Amino acid sequence: MKFPIGRFFSEFLAILPDLLPRFALAWLVAFVGLIGTVLLLKKLIHPQVLRTDARIRAWARTLRYQDVTASGPDAAERHARTNFFRFWTNFASAPTLIFLSLATAIWATGNVALPRFFYLPGIAYAGSMLLSFVSKRVFKRARPVREEGAFGHKLKDGSFPSGHSLTSFCFWFTLPVAAGMVGVATSWIALLVFAAFVVVTLTGLSRIYLGVHFPSDVLGGFGIGTAWCLLCYLALHAKL
Repeated sequence: MKFPIGRFFSEFLAILPDLLPRFALAWLVAFVGLIGTVLLLKKLIHPQVLRTDARIRAWARTLRYQDVTASGPDAAERHARTNFFRFWTNFASAPTLIFLSLATAIWATGNVALPRFFYLPGIAYAGSMLLSFVSKRVFKRARPVREEGAFGHKLKDGSFPSGHSLTSFCFWFTLPVAAGMVGVATSWIALLVFAAFVVVTLTGLSRIYLGVHFPSDVLGGFGIGTAWCLLCYLALHAKL
């Protein structure tokens, strides 16, 4: 197993001038589509979304305090279930996904016949980070009111969409797509799809459980991720 770092950067920089315009256009299409879709849905289903958010958050709050036997204001925060979701939400953060994006592309450069297809997870992740950053500042949805035992500090950026949900979806679900594009065995692709489903689901649940996102933020992240991944696939496949 080889990890040719220098070769990867050389090949990636060589193809970057051709890839950049395609993905820039795909990103603009995704962002304009996102704005239009959110504005339309806000008019059509806004009251229903608020009611559903409230119900699911009430369930998450009940779950957070369930089986908490210790006393004290921060007892729920010390519970094993809360510790697990806090660990998971940190695992699904930017440092992990940046490392995995680079490691996947570098590994593919030395071990796969068509390594450029494995640029897809990293490119999808990078674009999703930018989508999340810009969208939060456009929509400016306030975070849920912080509850005791939820996370430990107040987050100041916008609530919609859930950046963790969006970026995790884009990285993990493009891995099996890239594997399929280079002819990896179906059994391995199925395993990657299953792993992606587990990781992304736990990531979304962790954001709701910890009280830092509304459920609609998480679902919005998944929806945006689906559209962005499709556009990334089309842009990369057309080029390569």
